[in-house]
Amino acid sequence: MLSAILNLLSPARRRFMRECGKPAAARLRERLLEAGSQRAIAFFSILLDANLEFLAFALSPQGPLASLGKQANSDAVEACLAAMLLFSVHLFAREEFANNESELIPLMAAIARLTPMKVMLRRDSLRKAPRSEEWMLYTWMVEALGGQKPAYDGELERRFSYNYLAYIGQYRSIIEREAARPEE
Repeated sequence: MLSAILNLLSPARRRFMRECGKPAAARLRERLLEAGSQRAIAFFSILLDANLEFLAFALSPQGPLASLGKQANSDAVEACLAAMLLFSVHLFAREEFANNESELIPLMAAIARLTPMKVMLRRDSLRKAPRSEEWMLYTWMVEALGGQKPAYDGELERRFSYNYLAYIGQYRSIIEREAARPEE
């Protein structure tokens, strides 16, 4: 808990958010506003904010992507956030996202600047990953940040999975509450 508070208040986190995080998230949010319905905007906005906060931690000195922190720029962070959004949509809307006719696929494609086919291929690779889905996300994040595809490391996988799922899981109730609200 104390380390989370220290990370939240750290100058490195504030610098990351100012230089990379917020500009990258703003570009993704702009595309979301152009392509999404009110309900989709609310859902994706929650996920975008949650993933941005996790990415700030992951790139911090105590995070699992610390070695790539110096390489982070707003374009790499945008690609990383797009991969994280795809993963978290898969995590929270698995059944809907599994449907090839789902509205989530073209929306995700518009937000991430991918083709719908590329979104479906990434989604399917998550479902058929030889390792955990979280390891696939970690690999995507490393590649988005300009790193080489990492060799499998079971301890790193467990640490990353635990950190990511614990962090993003905090937003489950917010997402459920938003989904239960009647459409305006």
